[in-house]
Amino acid sequence: MSIIGTIISVMLMTLILNIVFKKFNILIDQTSVSNHKSFISGHKTIPLSGGLVFFLVLIFFLPENYKYLNILFFFIFLIGLLSDLNILHSPTLRIIFQITIIILYLLLFDNFVSSIRIDFFDDLLNVFFIKLLFTLFCILVLINGTNFTDGVNTLVVGYFILVFSNILYLSNLRNFDLDISLVSICLISLLAIYIFNFFGKIFLGDGGSYLISFVAAIILIKFSNDNYLVSPYYIIALLWYPAYENLFSIVRKKIQKKAPSTPDSRHLHQLIFLYLYKSFNIKKNLSNLLSGIIICLYHLFYLFIIFDSYFYTATLVYSIFFNVFLYNLLYFFLITKLTKNNQNG
Repeated sequence: MSIIGTIISVMLMTLILNIVFKKFNILIDQTSVSNHKSFISGHKTIPLSGGLVFFLVLIFFLPENYKYLNILFFFIFLIGLLSDLNILHSPTLRIIFQITIIILYLLLFDNFVSSIRIDFFDDLLNVFFIKLLFTLFCILVLINGTNFTDGVNTLVVGYFILVFSNILYLSNLRNFDLDISLVSICLISLLAIYIFNFFGKIFLGDGGSYLISFVAAIILIKFSNDNYLVSPYYIIALLWYPAYENLFSIVRKKIQKKAPSTPDSRHLHQLIFLYLYKSFNIKKNLSNLLSGIIICLYHLFYLFIIFDSYFYTATLVYSIFFNVFLYNLLYFFLITKLTKNNQNG
């Protein structure tokens, strides 16, 4: 099937699922009014069907030799789906199930982080147990960081469209090894989902966030392992935002003496949303959408700047530290502004 035909098929699938889910009240967003994402829905019924669309596209459009991988995709999606359905409430249980699926994947497919270009640490990665734990940690941070960023429309979908587009274009330009089938299907499905997500017709849900980030993790680990010219820090540069969002949230909770599983309403995208809404009186649904677009536009510019630096480890490390610095600067600026606004209000 052609690319256009595939996109049309995915959009039709999304539209049909959306109609059916709304008609029969299936997998409808139950976000509480304290979460700004609910401002999009108001009294409307918006399905958390984005993740299911992404999963079904993988099942129906990937070749037969992906069937065993699709089983693991199903289980990682199921963990998030059960959370969306308010069946699996416990964050601890979700983490345990995630760990189980990730370890099973690593043992079956032998796709570990093999190098970070530091000799001492690379020697440690030759020890199987350390290699297993380190790769497990990296994937867990990405999965849960991605779920943290899924609070405004288009952010997660748009971000991973940038990631997949970047490595697909790079591999075509430099003739790098890449799982073209899997990356292309992911990109096509995300483009279709993006259109519906942009207009607030569907949300990804935990199932979608878990699955998209898990797929991205295994693709990028293999991409790094198969192409020595690509620095592993290029992969970090692609994924730094959701990873740092997760780590920074954990640090904040630690400082506040809260459990890591405690809900956090102070992620960067939430602060940007509140700043746009309260400081510029922009409508809530538009502030929601603009928050995701602003972050993605920044990353589009950033990925364009570092595109030709995929093998310059030092340059990539400096760029990652700059992003972290900029994140913290913006974060504390927004916190200060919003605190002043609340005091004056």
